[in-house]
Formats: sequence, structure tokens, C-alpha cells
Amino acid sequence: MAHDNEILVEKIRGGFSVAENMQSLYEGNLPLIKKFIKPYTAYECEADLLQESYFGLWEAVQHYETSKNVQFMIYARYWIVQSVQRYLENCGSAVRIPTHTKAKISRLRKATSQLRQGTGQGADSGRHSGFIGRISGRSAGDTRLYARGSQFRHPPIAEDNSLTLADTLQANLSVENDTVNKKL
Repeated sequence: MAHDNEILVEKIRGGFSVAENMQSLYEGNLPLIKKFIKPYTAYECEADLLQESYFGLWEAVQHYETSKNVQFMIYARYWIVQSVQRYLENCGSAVRIPTHTKAKISRLRKATSQLRQGTGQGADSGRHSGFIGRISGRSAGDTRLYARGSQFRHPPIAEDNSLTLADTLQANLSVENDTVNKKL
């Protein structure tokens, strides 16, 4: 299968039956693509994520270099996940938080967790910025404000903040269809 992927990529890049070969590439790797996007199905329906995966697959085809001796799907994983993450960032919340700020929030939460484990107490902005590095005290305070807003959307339910309420929700919940199909 791996060799077949590289052949299909070459055909697509050469302009030979592009739509058909892209479809073959996508369908032939669909089980693997589903594995790549599985962690994100708690936040958006699988059908939408699969559509975004197709766009990521297309980008992978455009950038793939056969001379690097890397299997195509190993390379494509990056582009597929990138496409899905961007989709979730741009469409997943009422208030868009910039990517660089989300990275700061992640570092801030990790630092807070590590400081609590090490000292048994919370930390002020100065401790956070010193522990995280590259974030000023003011920026850490601003980041905490953003984090509070994102925690409201996805509040942690585990003590170590590794599990959020959104992680426990059923991914294929269909209230609309259940309501329509309900007998009165």
C-alpha cells in the first residue's frame, strides 16, 4: 500500500486524472486518516473533520518530496492534523483565540500544574513567567484571562487538568435527528 501511495502522488502531481487519483488516495487511506483525527472527534463531528482531512491530504500531495525516502502517509499525517487543528481553531469557538496565545495557555497550565506539584501551592504571575520563560508577567496575566475563558468552555474535571468536560461528551450526539424521529 505504501508504494501505491507514492505512485498515486506522482500521478496527481503530474496532472494525470487528478480527481480520480485523489479519491483513490483518500479512500485507500481512510482507516489511517480516521486514526489521525480520532482525538479531535470530541470537538467536531467526524464527517466535517474527514472533509478537512481531505484538504490536508491535498496539501501533503503538493509538498511531498519522494527524494526524502519517507512514506507518504507518514508525511501526510502532519498536513492532515494541521488542517483539522486549523479548522477547529477557526470554527470551534464563539471567540477566536490566536494560535500563539493558545500555545501560551498550554504552557501556563503546564507550569501551574508543575509548580503545584513541586510546592503544593499556586503561583503568582512572577513565578509563572519565571518558570515558563519567554512570557512577561503582564503577558502571563493576560494569558490567564484567555485561559479562564477557554476553561469555561472546557472545564477540567480531573485534578491534573488532563481531562475536560468536552472530552467526555458523546461525539455523535444528534439532538436534531432524535427530536425529529421522536414519536409524539
